[in-house]
Amino acid sequence: MNGLEKNVFFDINKLPPEKGLLLFGLSMNKLSNRQSAEQCMEDIRHLATDKISKPLVGLNFIYSDFLYLYSDRPAPELKHSFMNQVIGHRNSMQRLIEKSHMEFQIQHGFNYMVWNQLYVGTKDFNQRFDQLKKIFKEDALFQKYLGEDCAVFGKEMEDNQINFFLEEILMMYLLSKNQIKLPNEYIENNQKWILWCYPGRPLKSEVYMHQLNPFNLNWPENPYQSCQYDLESRQLIDFNRVDLDTYEVR
Repeated sequence: MNGLEKNVFFDINKLPPEKGLLLFGLSMNKLSNRQSAEQCMEDIRHLATDKISKPLVGLNFIYSDFLYLYSDRPAPELKHSFMNQVIGHRNSMQRLIEKSHMEFQIQHGFNYMVWNQLYVGTKDFNQRFDQLKKIFKEDALFQKYLGEDCAVFGKEMEDNQINFFLEEILMMYLLSKNQIKLPNEYIENNQKWILWCYPGRPLKSEVYMHQLNPFNLNWPENPYQSCQYDLESRQLIDFNRVDLDTYEVR
């Protein structure tokens, strides 16, 4: 791996033959398009058909609803909108999975979560988030990369957007280090690895967060503790092989 070129990535051959979890991060603004239930099924089929060597893998869908409350829109309006989106997507997803019961026979390996559940899965998220915001304020490189992320997505670098990105990347970092208890009836919190999956490349600020590893967390059992699987390009993005000066999110 050390001899591989920077910013050049490849697909996964096979997932580890131990119990593990795939995490599908679901953006609220993509539930009706790129992350619709139908599109998610295609992503699942790609991973399940080609990558799983033993039936020891669970999959958790994580809806990012509460994260989107970093907004100036009225909270009741957001709640109503997100509630309908999550319920509709979850029901569509479940119908497709049940319809494909011969293809996906371990039906209880699928789990659905909202963002709030991640808070109660860890004891110290508030403290970690406050620490991260302090680190960010004192780290010019961190600010630079997050600013570049904002520019790529046409976002203003203001407080709500900064907090949105910082909370998102902190949660993903903690998940990949096995710091958050994840409900999955099939795996029962006995996972030996976790892989975050999303259609698109990781943010520069996310990569930098992992390279910095500000909380000195390590889960050596997990070969993907510093990775994201890009469902769009079908490549495993290894953060340790990213050169941020030449890396492009899009």
